[in-house]
Amino acid sequence: MIQPMLAQAAPVTESISRGQELIQAAYRWLTENGLRFTASLVTAVIIYLLGAWFGRVMHSLLRRVMIKRGLDETFASYLANIAHALILMLVIITALGQLGIPTAQFAALIAAAGLAIGLALQGNLSNFASGFMLVFFRPFKRGDFVTAGGSEGTVEEIGIFTTTLTTADNRKVVVPNAAITGGTITNFTTNPRRLVIIPCTVGADNEPSKVRASLLSAPTGNKYILRDPAPVAVVTVLGENKYTMELRASCPSEKYGDALATLNEGVKAALDRDGVTGPLAAIKVLQEATRTPIRSV
Repeated sequence: MIQPMLAQAAPVTESISRGQELIQAAYRWLTENGLRFTASLVTAVIIYLLGAWFGRVMHSLLRRVMIKRGLDETFASYLANIAHALILMLVIITALGQLGIPTAQFAALIAAAGLAIGLALQGNLSNFASGFMLVFFRPFKRGDFVTAGGSEGTVEEIGIFTTTLTTADNRKVVVPNAAITGGTITNFTTNPRRLVIIPCTVGADNEPSKVRASLLSAPTGNKYILRDPAPVAVVTVLGENKYTMELRASCPSEKYGDALATLNEGVKAALDRDGVTGPLAAIKVLQEATRTPIRSV
């Protein structure tokens, strides 16, 4: 009876002994190396904090210097982001080296991990390459209003992997760079002028010369409409009881929204003032003209 109990107690005693040995080994290590490790850890933290601060300062400084030298703002921001990422990588390697981790082996580890991550994250590498293409070929720049990657908005930033847009209703949209370069890009503000087109469908009983004169009077006094080239009005669609005439006027690209809204109002006021009737009025007149009176017998 006693022997089985002793046999069960033996593993417990052995585990306690191993635990005591581990505690003693940890105590000896802390006694011999604790102060040095603490100093190395504090130094590594200081290196990282100073390096991160230095990276932010260099990012801002490089961006300002490149813009001051005449480099495009979008390209300057992109290069500054890459420089900031490289500085942070060097700072992290230096901090780990301060802790006693062999940096040469760590660099080899980074290279191996980078290869594995690169194979796993081919999409991000594609986004990185696409970001470089956007900066190099410059289909748009910061401040342009574009449709790209299935989204529409004002370009706020072209990053290393993504491009940030702000929509007309002030929403922030982050679009992968690969989605932008892989599709159609429409830049609404890259050209200095943009054409405002107001289509007006009127009844066939309206003389085209009268409608044209009415439409061409609408841009008068509109501060958003350019005088050169001058606005024009042309017939674009012919129907049985109606036709469509378009007013085409140019405006500065950045003022397109204001020009469209004010010109719509001006056209409506001009047509009402000149008595230009719509298709329904023309149909009613035609029905009245062709109606056969009923004679009493």
